[in-house]
Amino acid sequence: MKIRVDISSDYSEREIIIKSPVEDDELKDLVDQIKRMNNEFSQISGYIGETVYPLKLNDILFFETNDRNVYAHTTNNAFLIHYRLYELEEKLPGKFMRVSKSSILNLDEIVSLTRSVTGNLIQFRNTYKTLYVSRRFLKELKNRLDKRKF
Repeated sequence: MKIRVDISSDYSEREIIIKSPVEDDELKDLVDQIKRMNNEFSQISGYIGETVYPLKLNDILFFETNDRNVYAHTTNNAFLIHYRLYELEEKLPGKFMRVSKSSILNLDEIVSLTRSVTGNLIQFRNTYKTLYVSRRFLKELKNRLDKRKF
């Protein structure tokens, strides 16, 4: 695959053009990755009462639904978020992963995954907060943790 960058002040916006002899799975994956990168964001607004806080995605341990509201959990607080989990799932970068019907976690903040009789428990860095992983998502989570670079 060749990559060519053409920079000129004549252009009013960035444009990506892909030339391919065939439409195959590799091309579809590439287009999907570019679309996801374009939709990603690095910061989100969180609310505690009437106060708005800018939250960096790197500081968020996990997102969780509770009483039809979505909360972003950091090491010390939980902030109300004005997104639904499915919207976050589309916009968040690849280091976030859905692990149950009601939660999405930040893979970079995981310290351990413990299997027990009551379920699969995630422990996060520098906090007492924990999160349960649904059996449905467990295999993919293990695969992603195995591939993670430390």
